[in-house]
Amino acid sequence: MASARPLHVLYIVQYFNNPDEPGGTRAYQFAERWATHGHRVTVLTGNLNHKTLSETTQVPSGIDGVEVVRVRTYNRIRGSFRRRVLNFLSFAWQAVVRGLRVRRVDVVYASSTPLTTGLAGCVLAGLKRCPFYFEVRDLWPESAVVAGVITNPAVVRGIELFERLFYRRAAKVVALTEGIRDGVIRKGKAPEDVLFVPNGMDDWMLDVQPVAAADTPFRPDEHFICGYVGAHGRWNRLETILEAAAELRGTRIRFLFVGDGDYKAELQRYARTLGVDNVHFHDPVPKKQIFDYLSLAHVAIICTWDHEFQRMVLANKVFDYMAAGRPIVAAARGETADLVARADCGWTVDPERPVELAELLVRISQLPAAVVRQKGANGRSYVAQHYRRSALADRLQQTFVEAVS
Repeated sequence: MASARPLHVLYIVQYFNNPDEPGGTRAYQFAERWATHGHRVTVLTGNLNHKTLSETTQVPSGIDGVEVVRVRTYNRIRGSFRRRVLNFLSFAWQAVVRGLRVRRVDVVYASSTPLTTGLAGCVLAGLKRCPFYFEVRDLWPESAVVAGVITNPAVVRGIELFERLFYRRAAKVVALTEGIRDGVIRKGKAPEDVLFVPNGMDDWMLDVQPVAAADTPFRPDEHFICGYVGAHGRWNRLETILEAAAELRGTRIRFLFVGDGDYKAELQRYARTLGVDNVHFHDPVPKKQIFDYLSLAHVAIICTWDHEFQRMVLANKVFDYMAAGRPIVAAARGETADLVARADCGWTVDPERPVELAELLVRISQLPAAVVRQKGANGRSYVAQHYRRSALADRLQQTFVEAVS
């Protein structure tokens, strides 16, 4: 898989986590994989962990061929979209300034969100006269408009101008879902220049031996536990789970939330308003520890909004659930529901239907344990066969070689 000569990839990603930290590890795994094939990778990233909101100077060790450069950004982001914008812009500016010092770059790979990473990638690729790859994790500004975060039409038009500029300047646009791929093509990018490279399972997950977490009030032998591990944001529509929990008071069904996010405090207040006593919120844990908490769960849940835009959601947590061998209950339509059906790894229900979700969970809790476990085994087998992160990284690397040569 190695090219005729080693390449130097400048990887611009605002949030970079290793498996010992909370948060996604796609960038870590890609950088590590490219380095194992003899390439040099310089990661330009910020100094904020967006899951814990703690500043860090930590640089992962033990990745030969990968240099991680952290730049200082404005990090007082919680509770204000304007503060988040300052965080985004400060990173883009600092990434350009620091990136100018990186020499002999062959490929610039910028990963959104936020969209502003594309600004740094576009500028640096132009100055260094090398191919620019733009990874799109979310369609902006459409997702922010749908969520009600951006309402000013002039601001939307301004963001769209930058979005189209980044797509046009990119040698390749990398889309994480089929819906994102189609959206980029609708914006005018040639289909052959849009690569579908979804999230997937990190290779180390095949060897993980979970130890059931003991710091929760629920026990698998007493309760039927429904787990959720991931971001607690408005987009995650966790109200559906809380409302289903309210329907299930007095049963043995319990709900375990692990993670953090801007909306977590609001969700906790909502849980108190509903008076649910079958729900437990846990702090975020490092990526490698999520399997300890998922091992407690009989099923793992993911929810989306009942909105056309949400049909393209295929969150990384789905692959974590499958890798952990947990059957999935998806309150979703579109790509998430389609994957669950293809892999035969769980059950689906329409989004924002808490009563129907509660009824489905009751039916699952009454199934023979072997039937439920088999769904989880199906998912683990399917994700290992079709969504290995190493294979996805290799596909991208081959396009780098072709672009440079």
